[in-house]
Amino acid sequence: APPPFQDTVVLCGASNSGKTALLHYLCNAKEKETVWDPPMTVTSLVANVGYTCPWEDASDNTKSGNITIRVIDYPGHPSLSSQLTTLLLPTAVARLIFTLDATQPVIEGAALLYQYILTHSQVRQSWSNEGKTLAILVVCTKSDAKGAKNYKRMKIQLRNELDKLRKVDLAIKKSLTNGDTGMIGDSKVTLSVKGKIIDLDNLGSDVPVSLHFAEAGFGMNGGKGGLAEIHEFVLNGVLPVVK
Repeated sequence: APPPFQDTVVLCGASNSGKTALLHYLCNAKEKETVWDPPMTVTSLVANVGYTCPWEDASDNTKSGNITIRVIDYPGHPSLSSQLTTLLLPTAVARLIFTLDATQPVIEGAALLYQYILTHSQVRQSWSNEGKTLAILVVCTKSDAKGAKNYKRMKIQLRNELDKLRKVDLAIKKSLTNGDTGMIGDSKVTLSVKGKIIDLDNLGSDVPVSLHFAEAGFGMNGGKGGLAEIHEFVLNGVLPVVK
C-alpha cells in the first residue's frame, strides 16, 4: 500500500527532458550527495509515482518534520498531453515541476506549457476560483552537459517561443471573432500582455501561475547544481534563491 502523503507534486515536460531521472533522485537520494548517478531511463507512456521525504541529515529541520510528498512523473508523449490537465487542478496538485532539457531547443516544452497550462481555461479557472496561484519550478535539466544553456538563456528562449504561440493565437482570434472575446475554442483562453512581449515574471492578474527557474545536472555538485533546492521546493514549496 502507498504511504500516507501530505501533498502531490507533478513532474511534467517534453519527452526526454529528464523527468524520470529527477524522480529517481528525489525519491532515492538520501542526503545532499555531491554527485548522484541516475539510473538509465526510457521514454514511458505511463506515469511513474514515487514518494519523497526530508533527507536524513535534515531530520532536525522542524519545518519539514515527517512530511511525505507524492511525486507523479507524467509522460511527455504528445498523445497523453490532453490528460495532463486533470492532474493540474488545485484539488489534485500542490505545485509543479516543469522540465526543459538545457541542451535542446525549447519548442516542444513551450508548446506543452502554453497549451495545457498557461492558456488552458479549466486549469486557469480552477486556480482562480480557489484564490490560489500554481507555482511552477521550471527546471533546466542536464545543465552539466557540454553545450548546455544556463537558466537565463533558457528563460529568454522559452519567453520568445511562448510569444510566438501567443501571436499565432491572437491572429486566429482576430480572424474568427474580430477581437470580441478571449476564448479560442472551448478549452483555451489567450495570454494578455501589457508590453510588447510576455513577461515570465508577471503573467498578469488573470493568469494564476507563477514561473520560477532552476538548473539541475547530476554531475554537478549536489548543492550548487540546484538539486537540493529542487528537493526543498518539492517538500515545502520553498522557491530557489534567484542567482
